[in-house]
Amino acid sequence: MVRLLNQADWGEDRGRIQRLKGWVYYPLLLEAYDTLQEEALFPSAIHGPAHIHRVLLLSALVCQGEGVGERMVRQVFRAASYHDVGRTFDGYDVDHGARSALRLAELTGQTGEALQELQAAVTAHARPDREMEAVVASFHPQNLPRALELTRLLKDADNLDRVRLGDLDPRFLRHSSAKALTGFAERLFRRYPGEGSEGRPRGTKGQKI
Repeated sequence: MVRLLNQADWGEDRGRIQRLKGWVYYPLLLEAYDTLQEEALFPSAIHGPAHIHRVLLLSALVCQGEGVGERMVRQVFRAASYHDVGRTFDGYDVDHGARSALRLAELTGQTGEALQELQAAVTAHARPDREMEAVVASFHPQNLPRALELTRLLKDADNLDRVRLGDLDPRFLRHSSAKALTGFAERLFRRYPGEGSEGRPRGTKGQKI
């Protein structure tokens, strides 16, 4: 993905990518790609490395659009990097977030409040929005609104990459900046579908994943 960011002709998205590169936290995105533990990711054309690479980029754009600060940006990148490491199959699985959360300490090196927030957000990303606040609150974060916002930012970036499944519904996105990225998300998937993935994965349209 870094090679793509540096070399590709982005066409109609050129201005967006140039603005991203001028963002004060763009170096944190490059750091997230550089330190990503690829071997820990779920080996899949649907939820594997290419999905994570796209979600990281989408999360950066959402964070930039929402004007969030450095602490939140770092947390969003950590969550985006490892939100699917607990997957064991590609289908609908509301528990994969909880399994992923169990690995966050070893993968991110975070402890204390920061780890608590990450575990809450990654667990909740796999659950319906109607359960989100209760799931996040069950981790007893010191700052519940901040933990909820981390969860919403992660869910929006992850949901934007549902374009790979053909079932992204912008009505369910939570931030205006995410809603503005739906066209970009489609073009990003066409530009960077991932190794072994040609277009939309077969048999997934309409499937909850």
